[in-house]
Amino acid sequence: MLHRNLPVTAAVVIGSSLLLGACNLLTGADKLEIAEDAEGAGGESSTGAETTGNGGSGGETGSTGTGSTGTGSTGTGTGSTGTGPMAMCGDTACQPGETCTDCPEDCGACPLNCGNQTCDADETCANCSEDCGACPVVCGDLICDASESCMTCPQDCGACAPVCGDAVCAPGETCMTCAADCGPCETCAGAGPATTTLDAEEQAFLGLINTYRSENGLGALTACTSLNRAAQGHSEDMRDLNYFSHTGQDGSSPWDRACAACYDLGCGPMTAMAENIAAGNAGAAGTFMQWQTSPGHNANMLGASFTQIGIGRATGGGQYGSYWTNVFGGATEPSCN
Repeated sequence: MLHRNLPVTAAVVIGSSLLLGACNLLTGADKLEIAEDAEGAGGESSTGAETTGNGGSGGETGSTGTGSTGTGSTGTGTGSTGTGPMAMCGDTACQPGETCTDCPEDCGACPLNCGNQTCDADETCANCSEDCGACPVVCGDLICDASESCMTCPQDCGACAPVCGDAVCAPGETCMTCAADCGPCETCAGAGPATTTLDAEEQAFLGLINTYRSENGLGALTACTSLNRAAQGHSEDMRDLNYFSHTGQDGSSPWDRACAACYDLGCGPMTAMAENIAAGNAGAAGTFMQWQTSPGHNANMLGASFTQIGIGRATGGGQYGSYWTNVFGGATEPSCN
C-alpha cells in the first residue's frame, strides 16, 4: 500500500495516499344691506266750523274756527323718516335680500344644477362630470380606473401575473420555470443527478462519521447536495482517468471543484473546507477505518469548523476499483438543499 503525506502550512493541511488522502483549509368675508327709508304720513287739513284738523305723525293740531261760517285753519304735520332692519351676511340668519348665491353662510349652499351644460363654481369633475368633464386619471390614488391596468399602474391595479416569453424576468419566474425570459440556469459541474444522491454505502458512511463525531463531543455533519456533487464527480474522475490525487487532471483544487459544483462558499474559498480521498475499499466501514487511522484524515473527520459534508463513491474501474472522496464545508447555503 502506498502512503503519502504532503507538507503542513499554517492555512492548509493536505494529505493524500493511494488509499489515504486529505486536504484542509481553515478560512476560516361680509356684506351690508340697508332697506329704503320709510316716510311718515303727511298732515291733513281741516275745514268747517269747529272742526279740528289732525296732523300726521309728528304734526300739530289746527286751531278752532270761529263764527257761524268760519273756517278753521289748516293744520299740517310732517312725518319723520323711519329705517327698516339691516341684513348682514354671516349673522347666521337668512334675511330678506339674502340668498344661497350671495350669502351661502346664512342661507346654505345652492343645490347643484348639474346637467345644464355649464360647469358652475360649485361643480367639479368629481360631482358633475356631465358639465365639467371627467376627472383625469391619477395613478397612485388606490383606484384602478377604467384606463389603468396592471401594466400602466400596478400601484392601483396590482402587479401583472408573469408572462413567460415577454422578455422580462419577472418576480415568480426563474431560469427553471422560464428560461426564455430569465436565461438558462447555471450548469453545475461534478456528478450528474443519478449518482449525486447518496447510495446505501454512502448513507452508511454518513452514519459512521456522525457517530464518531458525537463520541468526541462534536455536532453532526449534514449532507450537502452541491458538495455531494463535487465529491462524487472527483471519485468518478479518478476512477475513469485512473489517477489518485487531490489535484484534478484539469489542475483543479478541492475548492475549485466545490465552487464549480455550485457550492458558492467554495469560491475562494469563503469558509473552512477540507477533502479526504481513499481508494481500495468498496464498503463504508473499511474506508472509514482507513481515514480514522491516518492522523491528517482523522483530523478532518473531527474538524470542529465543519457542518457540511459531501460524500462520493465510484466503483468498477481504475487501478484500485473503488474510489472515495469526502468534501467538508464550514457552512450551509442554498445549493446544499
